[in-house]
Amino acid sequence: MPDFAPALAEAQAALATTLAEAGRREQQIAAVVVDRGGHIVAAARMDGVGHLTLEIARRRAAAALHFGEPTREPALRLARDPAEAAQLAGLGEILVQPGGFPWRDAGAVVGALGIAGAGAEDDHAIGDTAIGML
Repeated sequence: MPDFAPALAEAQAALATTLAEAGRREQQIAAVVVDRGGHIVAAARMDGVGHLTLEIARRRAAAALHFGEPTREPALRLARDPAEAAQLAGLGEILVQPGGFPWRDAGAVVGALGIAGAGAEDDHAIGDTAIGML
């Protein structure tokens, strides 16, 4: 596994693909790629997207790191488990909503992509398509 994963060039390519998919769908988003420690590797915010949307994307990426899977499924599970949802709601670093995707290298989670701005389900669809194109 590389020392810096995802590498800056990989993160920037993922953001370009993600933003292109959002543009194709006529959506405006912010997207963030974080490393395995949850630190930002690269981030982008499309014109007209509020600055807080970038933080929402970062927190969704952090949730994908925590769960090791796209955040749509954990969000659905938490909707059925109010006790766990309440426990996680107190953690300001993560946001368990659709729009977070783990970044894997040789099977290990080494980072994550977070997307926000188009609405949770659209954010998930944009990310799902973008991940498939990488």
